[in-house]
Amino acid sequence: MRYIVSFIFLVIFISGCSAKQYYMISTPHTIPSTNHIGQKTIGIESIELPAYLSMDKVVVQRDDNRIVYLGDAHWAVNMGDDLTNALIFDLQKSLKGSKIFHYPWESRTKIDMLVVIKIKRFIAYKGYVYLDAVVRINNDDKIISLKEPVNMHESSKIVEGMKKAFFAFERAVVDALDDIRISKQQR
Repeated sequence: MRYIVSFIFLVIFISGCSAKQYYMISTPHTIPSTNHIGQKTIGIESIELPAYLSMDKVVVQRDDNRIVYLGDAHWAVNMGDDLTNALIFDLQKSLKGSKIFHYPWESRTKIDMLVVIKIKRFIAYKGYVYLDAVVRINNDDKIISLKEPVNMHESSKIVEGMKKAFFAFERAVVDALDDIRISKQQR
């Protein structure tokens, strides 16, 4: 009986010592501002993510067809909400004079540019963070594929690489908005 009680206390002690780390992608950063787009009303739908990012743990890819969740690394917030809110906030800073709305917006709001984002891959694998997404602006699709070098041995470095990849993705979305504006002017 004494061994069982000792074992239970040992298990409780060991599980209490393994500290969980909580991370967020949406930390404040500087995004270049642009005046090229002009004063537009832009609607952003919630970013759609792969199912493996809906869990609260940070995930990495180990083999071509195997992913694993890191035991000590957790997301502090819902990733879909975090990335959507970060994108909207950073677009508001970058696109001076434009109005950015998150879906659903009021029916009387006239949206000049509707942005729908589907992230297909956002994961660390073989020394890189990969972010592949389809960005639909109005009815024009643009595929954005990015890769950011990362240290695969520390959870904090993996998350830092994911932040850098997402910040580069935000800049690519601004460029895509500008490309759509230019192509409409040329028509």
